[in-house]
Order: sequence, then structure tokens, then C-alpha cells
Amino acid sequence: MSGKTILVPVDGATNIKLETLDFESLATVHSASAESPKAEHEGLACNATGAEFDWFDAAVRARPAACRVVAVVAPVARGASGGLVGADNSLVEAPGRRLTLAYTQAFPDAVDARFRDLAGTREEFFAETGSIRDFPGSLTLLKRFVFEEMVRPQTLARAVGFAQYGVLLSGHFLGDDFLAAIRGAGNEHSYWMCHTGTRDVRAKPGTPSRAAAKVEAFRRLVPAAPSVCYRPLGAMPATQATALGLSCQPLVVSGGHDTCLSHVPILSTFYQAFPASAGKPVLHVEAGTWTMVAQVGGEARLPADAYTRDVLIQGTVDGEPVVTARYGGGADFAHLKRLAQSKGRGFDAAWTAPRLARFLAAADCFVLPNVSPANRGTGPFPGVEGRLIGEEAFLADGGVAYIAANLLTALATAQQVTAIAPDAATPTVLTAGGSKDTLFAALVATLAARPTYVAFDRHGQAVTETTTLGAAIAGKAACLGIHPYAVDTTLLGVRYRRVEPLPTDLARPLSAYRERWLRHLASR
Repeated sequence: MSGKTILVPVDGATNIKLETLDFESLATVHSASAESPKAEHEGLACNATGAEFDWFDAAVRARPAACRVVAVVAPVARGASGGLVGADNSLVEAPGRRLTLAYTQAFPDAVDARFRDLAGTREEFFAETGSIRDFPGSLTLLKRFVFEEMVRPQTLARAVGFAQYGVLLSGHFLGDDFLAAIRGAGNEHSYWMCHTGTRDVRAKPGTPSRAAAKVEAFRRLVPAAPSVCYRPLGAMPATQATALGLSCQPLVVSGGHDTCLSHVPILSTFYQAFPASAGKPVLHVEAGTWTMVAQVGGEARLPADAYTRDVLIQGTVDGEPVVTARYGGGADFAHLKRLAQSKGRGFDAAWTAPRLARFLAAADCFVLPNVSPANRGTGPFPGVEGRLIGEEAFLADGGVAYIAANLLTALATAQQVTAIAPDAATPTVLTAGGSKDTLFAALVATLAARPTYVAFDRHGQAVTETTTLGAAIAGKAACLGIHPYAVDTTLLGVRYRRVEPLPTDLARPLSAYRERWLRHLASR
């Protein structure tokens, strides 16, 4: 450990974490986590933002003495969230309680209707903003301002600024000076490019959408000038640093959006591993509970009806559009695993080529997407409710169950890969839990028919967590005055291994299996 660290407060809808990384090596040296605090105010679901701040403060003080030298605080936050800030720097939504509205709070029908009127048709809104007009609650964040205008006008009148959640975190570490954080980063690229409906994704980064121009509260509370998450906002006040047990006053950068920052380590390490690819598009497949497929770089092509298949636009740290497709692959996989373990012969992950060959030759077991009820209405096949075809074969053999579950997730993932990145020369990088599954990786490489890689750390373990690392890289870039992609990641020891596609004697029956799977989908 170099003796100098990076502090990464991580805000999430389910959990919050405080990660400490070594400044030089970017290795994680300390970690703490807790459940995200929630509250209610006047019948509305809220984030207990003040309690979250208090937890972060206690977690900072509880770190080992070796972590006292902090160079920079680099937050990372969930999307679609933020708080109204008053002229006295207080959170005004629930006076004295430090609460902010949760993005899960549903809005009245009148708010949805008003938003439809100002946004225009679903197709027009999607083509301009890459956002889904009819997402519920604040998931399209511009709708939050319409809600405030229509439902809480008196609360809105007390506000002089809106701090997206990353700015709330950075404002806290600037001594609860949320207004200073808003002035410096209230229109930060990575956050407002994340399906907020506020940006014209066809134009220069930072260009507001027509819908955003129609919402007075947005124009009044959010700065017009865009910003980036890798420039310092200022230094932590000396009194706050002392109270937190730090031996210096760290710089504070704006909190970026979690999905955007998860791409940063992949682009940084991949470009350094393959210099000829620098600046070219890369497909990042983050195979977790949600399989997020994102093409970072290159032309952002959006089929007109892509919004019906869970495809939308997010952004880079510089506000360039990133076409992103979702599928609840991890949720479907977990559902099938529970079924096999509770009613069948278990879930045997020890797959072999002969076992896969027998499965494909039999072709008596298929799973249609969205078997997990939580996935209904999402992904590349939103109208499919999920079905297990050949349940007897699935439950009779743990190996069959495992292969069937992997085939489902790989087939649906490959569908999203080809939907957003038709150029087969675009390399794919697998991360998160799915990257550790050799069968899933081989199936994706074969079905998507493009160069596919898995990243491994210096200990030979698949790289599964990239969001915290991305925030740390952005913080280090701020200290060095460089772009995040230029941060030297050599000491991380990340190596890329190309995933070998299945041999021809397995690829041919896999192609036939895929055709039958698609026919089952068409006849559902």
C-alpha cells in the first residue's frame, strides 16, 4: 500500500458501501457496507439521505489508521434519484428529516398524462432522448420535475437547486455545501445521459432535449452548463476532515452514475492491453442479476422500436451516447437454479463437451425468457412470460438443468448483443458473475460470433466488480489532471483472455437448437 488512498462512497438502491482503494495500485484495501436506509414522508417513499450521510461518516471514522491519508473522495450513485435543496443548503422535501424522494415512488395518473403531453409520442421521445417515456416514477428523471410542479408546488418553491444523488454525496463531503456541488456538477454528463429524458442524444453532448426546455422547474434548478465527474469540485473543509479522522483535506469530485462508471475500468484496461483498439467501440456485457449490454464508443444506432425491447441510451463520462440493452439474465438463472434444487436432481455445474453434445442432440428441454416473474415486461422479449418446455428432462438431471439455464441466458444475451452492435468485429468483454461461468462465456462467444474476452485480476480471478474501480479511476484522474482512460492501470494486473467459441461439432447443433428456441418463442 502506497500510504495514500481514494475514498469511494457507493450509493445503491439496495446497499450502500464505503470502499477504500490504494491511490497507486487501485487495489481495494478496506470495505464496509450496510442496507440502504429508507423512510416515508406524507405517504411518499423516500431515501433516508441524512441517515446515509451519517453512516458514511461513521464508516470513514472506523477505517484503519493506515487509511487516514485520503487524496480524493470519488462518489458513485444509483440513477434516477436526487433531492431539492434550499437557499440555506438544507434538503427541503421533509424539513428537519433530510429525506429525498425515492425513484420507486409512483406518480399520479395526471402527472403521467402531463408528461406524455410535453414529451410527445413514445417514438419521437425515444429517438431524441434515448429514454423511455412511460417508465414509472422517476426512472425517467425529467418526470420528477413535473411531479414536483403538479403535486408539491409549495415544496418546489422552497428549492433553489436540484442535486442528483451523486451531487448530494459530493456536497456532503464538501461540508454539506450542496449548492456548491450543484454549481460545479449539477448537470454532470454521466448522470443526465442515463435515460433521464433531458438530453438530445443526437446532438453535441450537453444539448437539452425539447421536453426539458418545456419544464420550468428543470430549467430553474439544474445548471445549463454540463460538467464531468473527473474534475475536482474543491477540497473537504479542514473541520470536516478532522472530524472524520483524516490527516489531510482530500479533493472531492462529483459522483458519477454507477452504470457509466462501471465501463471506465474496462475501457481503460482494454485499450491499454490492446493499443490498436484505442478509441474504437467495445461491447461491455455485465452479466449480473441484470445483464447489461453496452456498446461504448462508435455510432449510437437506435432502431425506432428499440424502446419496446429494453434498449435505451446511457452515456460516457464525456456525455457521448452509449446504447444499452437489458435482460434479467441473473434473475432467470437464479429462478431456474432454485427450481432444480427444490424439485429436481440439483444443479450440476460440472459441464463437459460430451454432456453438452448429448443435450443439444436430444433437444428436449427449452426455457423461454422471463421465467422469473420480476422480469415480465422487460428484456428483448417483454411480452413473453417465460416457460419451461421439457420439465421432466430438466428435473431429472442436474446437468441438464444447468445447461438449459445457461442456454436461456446466453441466447437472450446474444439477442441483445446483436441488436445493439451488429458489427461482428466489435470485441465483447464479459464481467460480473456470469463471466466466471465458462459455459455461459463459451455460449455467448459462439452465439454472438465475435471476439469475446474475460478480464482477470492479478490473482487470476475474473473481474466482477467494476463500478467502484471506475469511480476511483475518475477520482485519480481528477488528482492528476488527465482523462480517466489515460490513468495507468498496469498495477491492477488485469489480463484479458479470449474466450474460445465452441468447436464446429457443437456449434452446428447449437445453431439448430437456437432455431427451435426461436420457433418456440414465435408460437408462445
